[in-house]
Amino acid sequence: MSPARYGADIAGFLLLVTLLAGCGEEVAPPDLRQPAGWDDALRLPDAEDHDPAPDVVEVHLEAKAVEIEVIPGLTTEVWTYNGMLPGPTIRAKKGDRVVVKVQNHLPEATTVHWHGLRVPATMDGTEHMQKPIEPGEGFEYSFDVHDAGTFWYHPHIRSSPQVGAGLYGAFVVEEAAEEAQLGDDLLLVLSDIGIKDDGSLAPADESGWFGDYFGREGSTVLVNGKILPTIAARAGVPQRWRVVNAARAHYFRFAVPGQPLVQIGGDGGLLERPLPVDEVTLVPGERRELYMLPVEGESVVIPLLDANRFHLPAEEAPRDFMRLELVDEPPGHGAPPLPRRLTEIASIDTTGARGQAVEFMEQGSADGSVLGINGQTDGSLMLFAETNTVEVWTLTNTTNYDHPFHLHGFFFQVLDIDGAAPPVRAWHDTVNLVPGETVRIAIPFDDRAGMWMFHCHILDHADMGMMAMLHLMP
Repeated sequence: MSPARYGADIAGFLLLVTLLAGCGEEVAPPDLRQPAGWDDALRLPDAEDHDPAPDVVEVHLEAKAVEIEVIPGLTTEVWTYNGMLPGPTIRAKKGDRVVVKVQNHLPEATTVHWHGLRVPATMDGTEHMQKPIEPGEGFEYSFDVHDAGTFWYHPHIRSSPQVGAGLYGAFVVEEAAEEAQLGDDLLLVLSDIGIKDDGSLAPADESGWFGDYFGREGSTVLVNGKILPTIAARAGVPQRWRVVNAARAHYFRFAVPGQPLVQIGGDGGLLERPLPVDEVTLVPGERRELYMLPVEGESVVIPLLDANRFHLPAEEAPRDFMRLELVDEPPGHGAPPLPRRLTEIASIDTTGARGQAVEFMEQGSADGSVLGINGQTDGSLMLFAETNTVEVWTLTNTTNYDHPFHLHGFFFQVLDIDGAAPPVRAWHDTVNLVPGETVRIAIPFDDRAGMWMFHCHILDHADMGMMAMLHLMP
């Protein structure tokens, strides 16, 4: 699909309307109504704002175990925020102050990490900077949100068991006034969960070393906590899908049969320009924002495709993931084309930048292979950098399987993958590392000194030792 199809900007569209009106032509008003109940099956509750101030958002989160029906006919005790799976969506505007008061009613300690948000180090939710929240205790997180985009929150202590049990939620930061019309928002939190035949959760240590080494994928795939939900759509009426991969290890790869998709955003908000795509792959921790302008056609089941993160010779058969129901209504009209440029993203000046190498690797041991970074397999590796500098990191993966690299607290730009620059400039906090490839990233560090984690976002791998710390010093 050619980007030129979406090239005209809104100003050109408005000028055309004005010229037609001036020539005596009647211009029908835009008809961009979504079908009635189009997102009923998927709408997630927003967290209640307990502060009336217009620029402050105060949210209360209670981490607790509740029994819910994930699989029809079976009751499962899951771990939740506020009794919901996923947790409530936190919404704020760029520049707001966000206060989150957390109470822990779980049987073990926990924290909350604000994945992708540029928070102070003391608010990042890692044990290096925060005392864990013990059962019966609370903690208040407080920070400003500096970037518009789609983010999420989850624990960063025993991450794989706690996320696998249900502890995750989305965090959406909106521009105060966004110029382009990018469609009606639909938040899609993708995850999976392991549920046994009797409805109980699969053990957190299921399959022992094999589960740790390969990364645990739940038996049941969920979209906003639902199995095979339906999205209703109307031809000509755009939707903006904000997609979060909140799974422990599952790579989500999908396409929408018969429908064009355009990526408009990623980890750090809008891309520099729209990028038409045939399919989408999200590694654990990643986000995508997709523009879908439905065309007339058949209602379809959206297949979940094999991302083949193990690089096996034969792919798994697709399985049903979501349904897209195209309603039998006259097509909408009047949607302005996507602008040629969505936002300004300046390239990072890497002149004189210090370089560091990060190798995701494994070592053999008497108990089986262990995973690590730069030869360290116990999470003890520490790199050092200075505030208000730019560094270029060279990322490699010498294992036989894919690993998603995630950096806390900072966005980076991908400079190249095996020497090839990406098609569109964007901000990332997560990037997939394919065996044998070299990924170079440029990181602009600001003045937020402290201890910042980087790790594989297959959470079992991080718990196994594929994690390290960056000490950012003034």
